[in-house]
Amino acid sequence: MFNNAFLVPPKTKPHQKKSTTPNKPKTTSTQKWATFTDIGKETTYITNLFKNTELEIAMCTNNSIQNILMNNKQLTNNTDKYTQSGVYKLSCPDCNKVYVGQTGRNFLTRFNERKATFRTNSQNSNYAKHLTEHTHSFGPIQDTTQILQHQNKGAHLNTIEQYYIYREFTKNNHLNYEHAICPNKIFEALLTPDQP
Repeated sequence: MFNNAFLVPPKTKPHQKKSTTPNKPKTTSTQKWATFTDIGKETTYITNLFKNTELEIAMCTNNSIQNILMNNKQLTNNTDKYTQSGVYKLSCPDCNKVYVGQTGRNFLTRFNERKATFRTNSQNSNYAKHLTEHTHSFGPIQDTTQILQHQNKGAHLNTIEQYYIYREFTKNNHLNYEHAICPNKIFEALLTPDQP
């Protein structure tokens, strides 16, 4: 047959060879799995070593909700830790009540603003209002400010702040406004009885 001057071979079905080996009975084996945290080309190299084995590889991440909310990495250099942004806790030097806040700027700038609201008897800050009403003192940054977590401004910063506010609320130790408290099942799951 010709089609546009080209020879077209006739359509035929290829022969299928029948298997001469008997069917093996299917055995139920317990699959073995190993998990690796994906860190890049090293993980790919390791997983390729197990390619032709009975071991199956699954990838996991260390970027879990728990790690994001409870990442308490502190900087060791005291002068540098106040130059970053994140979530902080201000403690009253006289009664140990705490205020949890966040800043997208550095902690030192935010602390100086808190000090100014205290000196001017401003009612805009619950922390300054508490100190004024109870005639408590305003201590230095090293004694009153604890950096809970370094974080850049954004949605993560808001969530982390809400988590730490809720943590202090469960201890009945907070000075934050009541509307800032956001009960959350995830927060409750993370707050174990032995949580500091």
